[in-house]
Amino acid sequence: MLIRFKKGKNQHKHRPDTLTCIRDDGSVTWTQIHRGFVQHDFAHYVVETTLGFQNAFFGLVAKGYDIPDFSLPTSKRSFKIPAEAMKVEPIVALLQAELWESFPDPLLQPDSSELPANATTEQIEAMRQHLRKLLQQWQNLMPGESMDLQFDMLGEK
Repeated sequence: MLIRFKKGKNQHKHRPDTLTCIRDDGSVTWTQIHRGFVQHDFAHYVVETTLGFQNAFFGLVAKGYDIPDFSLPTSKRSFKIPAEAMKVEPIVALLQAELWESFPDPLLQPDSSELPANATTEQIEAMRQHLRKLLQQWQNLMPGESMDLQFDMLGEK
């Protein structure tokens, strides 16, 4: 699945950032991204691809879920968010918090209860570095420009 992040041309005149996912079957889902929320989506991408989650946000979108449906109230959503997707949220939050705040020790450690038991120090550092790199690429974009990421389900190329 191709994931396209596009920087809005003018946040204040209703041309916000957008997130578009083009699935392997050619179907498309997209949404406007609220200001500053792109960091959260990048963190999801990094966590899901590094740790191999297949049933979290981008994995579910690749399987056919539509992005806007995730923000619907539970009673109006046509699906239940899987447990795996719920496990990813605290990892994403901790990864983001490490970038925003100054902590004496990193929040994510291999023995962190939020991480899968088999997570390694190398994976954690790779997530940190990849997120920083994506955020720098985003910052370097001019309004109207986009950046593409590839999300592959396990066993697919």
